[in-house]
Amino acid sequence: MTGIDNFSAFILSAIIVVITPGIDTILVLTRSISSGKKAGMYSALGVSTGLLVHTCAAAFGLSLILAKSALAFMIVKYLGAAYLIYMGYKALSSKGDRTALKSIPVQYIRMEKMFWTAFLSDVLNPKIAMFFLAFLPQFVLTSAINSPFPYLILGVVIFLITLAWCVFLALMGGNVAKLFNRSPNTENWLNKISGAVFIILGIKVALTKS
Repeated sequence: MTGIDNFSAFILSAIIVVITPGIDTILVLTRSISSGKKAGMYSALGVSTGLLVHTCAAAFGLSLILAKSALAFMIVKYLGAAYLIYMGYKALSSKGDRTALKSIPVQYIRMEKMFWTAFLSDVLNPKIAMFFLAFLPQFVLTSAINSPFPYLILGVVIFLITLAWCVFLALMGGNVAKLFNRSPNTENWLNKISGAVFIILGIKVALTKS
């Protein structure tokens, strides 16, 4: 009815992807530590809301393209598979290089600016756009691949998961930062898990018939 394939696997994959440390994690934690929990909350909302823009772009852009021809469908599917496998390889081969999260005093910044800075950093990130284009179609039934509805549902789910995680980071900023700074293996294991998920998804779509 919704056009979504294996929703439970999608939720599990989305959670792993969201909690894996990245630019959004660093941004929210840094704001929370440096400017307080309220600043972290506004940044969390900005980062999460930016994902809705990528959701709409993927939903209406992909549905329009894929509705045109079977060839377009195959091209997008295989490019998506290749990109997911590449992301998985990068995550698995990561050396664990990361930015240490410290409490750095900053000048007072209006909360609205915190939101818009985080929002634009997410919207203007081409890697996130590519990820949505590659990730979402893997959980859409072939019969609904040219409808924007399932993409919108999946995107909203990622938005909610990201918002919940980023709000948690904002509230627990100092403690979470200490965990990542003292336990590099935490980030390494998250990278390995997310890398494996990406590769499995990539192989799955590459072997899926249209």
